[in-house]
Amino acid sequence: MIGSIQKIYFTQFSKNKKYYKKLYRLLGYCPKKIKLYQQAFLHNSTSRKLQGIDIKNNNERLEYLGDAVLDLIIAEFLFKKFPFQGEGFLTEMRSKSVSRKMLAKIAFNMGLHEHIIFDKSISRNPAAVSGIAGNALEALIGAIYLDKGHTFTKRFIQRKIVAPHLDFDELKDITVNFKSLLNQYAQKKKKELDFKVLNAEEEKRIKMYIIGVIIDGVEITKARGKSKKVAEQLASEKACEILNLQKK
Repeated sequence: MIGSIQKIYFTQFSKNKKYYKKLYRLLGYCPKKIKLYQQAFLHNSTSRKLQGIDIKNNNERLEYLGDAVLDLIIAEFLFKKFPFQGEGFLTEMRSKSVSRKMLAKIAFNMGLHEHIIFDKSISRNPAAVSGIAGNALEALIGAIYLDKGHTFTKRFIQRKIVAPHLDFDELKDITVNFKSLLNQYAQKKKKELDFKVLNAEEEKRIKMYIIGVIIDGVEITKARGKSKKVAEQLASEKACEILNLQKK
């Protein structure tokens, strides 16, 4: 039930009263900067304007910010939950936690898809709608971060995303082999894939490998690891991110 303080807050913004109530039911709090949230739910496929927000100000920039904020906060949660696990494990766990598939599932469970404004012709493509919902969740996190700051956003993610939707102990038993995923991509697209050790001669005595991912003769990305296997997995994960593979 909305308390008296919230009722007063809604009255002060009578023009957007219904929208504030709608957001309150979704988020569990009253936002300050309403336009940020409107922008978070405005997909670039629509040509209409909303509450004075031009179509150029769709949710893509907020999605970029929210992606970074979510990665940081999830990384911190994992760092504290698994104090004896190494970089490779933590990186893989973070990737599974914020995968495109996972974010879309969480967004639908939260009811986010009911708030998004997008070209209705897209509704005939469930995969596209799923992607839009996951992106909107990241954009929403970006909006919350700009409106409320890091500490509040961290609490929101813990309360609304991690606690009800992410079981880290269950996720750790799900294996995502990024190198295998990259190999499947190369085979499907008929591309030549290679992993190259990039360490300089003087660096070979140091037990740290730098592995580059080479596709059709072009270096896509590289990563460091304490073994070739770890470095290849980390480099493969980065390549999957660039090619938008692991978030399908």
